[in-house]
Amino acid sequence: MSQEFSFKLDFDDFDRSLLGNPTPAVGSDDFKSKITDFFARQFIGFGGKARVVIDDSSRLIEVLWTKNSNWKDPKQKALDMLNAGQITQSLPILKTLYHKDPSDVDTLYRLGLAYSELGQFQQATELLEKAVEIAPDHVHALVGLGVAEVAMDNLLIAEESLRKALQLEPGNRWALRNLAGALMKQGRYDESLLMIHQCLAVAPDDIAMMIAYGDCLTELDRSDESQVHYRIAIKTGGPEHLVDLAKARLSKKSEQALRSTGDIRPDVVQYMKDAIKQFESMEVTQIQNLALELTLLGNKGLNINDPTKKYQIKKWTGEYTGLQLISIMYAAFQQFAPDTDIGIDLRKEYCIALGG
Repeated sequence: MSQEFSFKLDFDDFDRSLLGNPTPAVGSDDFKSKITDFFARQFIGFGGKARVVIDDSSRLIEVLWTKNSNWKDPKQKALDMLNAGQITQSLPILKTLYHKDPSDVDTLYRLGLAYSELGQFQQATELLEKAVEIAPDHVHALVGLGVAEVAMDNLLIAEESLRKALQLEPGNRWALRNLAGALMKQGRYDESLLMIHQCLAVAPDDIAMMIAYGDCLTELDRSDESQVHYRIAIKTGGPEHLVDLAKARLSKKSEQALRSTGDIRPDVVQYMKDAIKQFESMEVTQIQNLALELTLLGNKGLNINDPTKKYQIKKWTGEYTGLQLISIMYAAFQQFAPDTDIGIDLRKEYCIALGG
C-alpha cells in the first residue's frame, strides 16, 4: 500500500451534521469516535483505508489515506453519484475531498451543486463563489452560483453571474434558462422573452421555456399569442407535470373567456340538460367510454371559445363545438367519477341542469 492523501482539519471545521443525530459535542469522546468511523467508512467505499489521528491539545484531526487494489478515484465516485441523483450519498465524499484540498475547483463546484440540490443555498453560494474566484472562467460554477442566488431572491447578483457565464458561452442553455427566470421575477418580461427565444434556439424541445414564453406574453397583455406557446408545449410533450401546467394555463384562459359574458352560461346549462337526457338510455360503461374519448380529444386541445370550430366524436353523431363537448364531458364524469377535475369548473351550470 502507498499513501495517497494526508490532510488535517480543526475540530470546528468539521461539519457535525454528517455525524448523524444526536449531534455530538465538539471534542467529546462520541465526537472523536464518530469522526473516526466516518472517515473509515468513506474510504472503504472506494477501495481506500483511512487512519485517523486526533490531537486533543491542538484540536486537530489528521487523516492518513491509503489505497487498496480495488481503488476507485473518489472524485469520479462522487461525480457518478451526482449524475445518478444520489446527492445525499455524495455529500460525505465531497466534504472529505474539500477538507483535503479546499482550493480544488472541481470539488468546490460539485459540493456547491450538491448543497444547491438539497436546498441549502447559503452553503452553495459560499462554495461556488470560491470556485469562480479561483477560476473566473468556470462556466458551470457561474451558472450554479446564479441558480443558487435566484433561489435566495438575490436577483441582481444572480443576473451578474449568469451574464458572465453567457459572455463565456453564449449558447449555454442553463444560463439562458435561469437568466430568463431571474428577469421574469423582476417583471422584466420583454428582456426575458429575448433569453427564452435564445434558449429555445439551443434547446427547441424545452417545454418549460415554451410555458415561460407564454407566461411572459400573458404578462405583456398578449394573451392570444401566449395560448399558441402553451399549445406547442402540450404538443411537444415532456415531463408530465410540465404538460399538466401548460394545460392548466390554457384552461385558465379558456375559463376566463368563458365567464367574460356572465357568471352563469345558459348555453352550457342547455348542453348539459341534453347530455343528461341522453345518459338515461346509456349504460355506465358507455358513459365512461364517452368520457374517455372526450378526454383524449381534450388533451389534443379543444377551443371552447370559438363557436365556428366544430368537432366530431365516435360515440355520438353530428358536429359539436368545443364548449358543447366540454359540457358533455363534465356531465359524463358526474355520472361515475364526480371528483374528476377536467380543468374547468362547471359546477353551477351542472346543478342548474339537474334541477331543470
